[in-house]
Amino acid sequence: MMCFIYRNTALVLIMLNRNAVRNWWDLSRGGNIIFGITTVTLGALMVEVNYQENIVNLALHSFCIAAFIAGWFSINDLLDIEIDRINHPDRPLPSENISERAAEKYGRRMMILSGVGLVAIILNDEKGIEGLAWVDSVIVWLMALLLMIIYELDGKPFNPSLKKRMFWGNLAIAGTISITILFGAAAINHATNPLLWLVAASAMVLTTAREICMDSNDQFGDYDRTTLPRVLGLEKARKTAWVLAVASALLMLLPFAFKLLPLNLMLLVLPAIVCIVSSKPFLTRGSDAEAAEVLRAGMVFGLVGLALCGMIINS
Repeated sequence: MMCFIYRNTALVLIMLNRNAVRNWWDLSRGGNIIFGITTVTLGALMVEVNYQENIVNLALHSFCIAAFIAGWFSINDLLDIEIDRINHPDRPLPSENISERAAEKYGRRMMILSGVGLVAIILNDEKGIEGLAWVDSVIVWLMALLLMIIYELDGKPFNPSLKKRMFWGNLAIAGTISITILFGAAAINHATNPLLWLVAASAMVLTTAREICMDSNDQFGDYDRTTLPRVLGLEKARKTAWVLAVASALLMLLPFAFKLLPLNLMLLVLPAIVCIVSSKPFLTRGSDAEAAEVLRAGMVFGLVGLALCGMIINS
């Protein structure tokens, strides 16, 4: 009998721990953290195949961006808890699986950890603090912090709150994706490489299209926001998303047109182009969430393809 009770108690504790981990993973947007770390790595690989010499610096940049993402999403969920009660009631805060106080502490600590990571990047610079090779990383990190502040801040006397303003909120989120790519390049001192800026521009435009799709999907819960679908209507918002998606595909091909990459490697980005084009049927029938996922897949394929191109020409 005691053995039966012990086994069942242990099973309950294991399940509770699993649920707790899952809740914190969801609050931190674990999938986005993995995507962020991957994007940092791909940003480095696009311009330097011998990244092993900078592996510690690359790891510090990955840690820095992971903590930043976890902190931002925790803060975002705190501020958007009422909206999420409608759009995403299963998230940890509206479902009360994590308390608001705990989420606030967690978000604050993650942002502090990201700052500590940035200090470690500066101290780890092989050229020393005086060499100023770390400046690119600091600038990119501060750009991300500024975007977070003006996206979230909603109070007197300064009230940008870009997430409530038509299109600007989409651009702010898209900008963070571009910044992540540049952050990876900064890890190996190549943040000014023109290839990276074209890739970052393509990612920004594609993410903007995806964010518009997400706004279309969430339009009924976004009662306090001036989103593109609420202002222009769903049909025009979807057309705008499609135009931006096509524009991002064209930007993805510019490195080949400008001879930054050889034409014979263009096949490596073909899966991304196919994904982007295949979002059209989903947009046409109003499947906004599915269209957003297809565009996200297009971005992943594009970044991987361009990273492979960079590795080939730099090897």
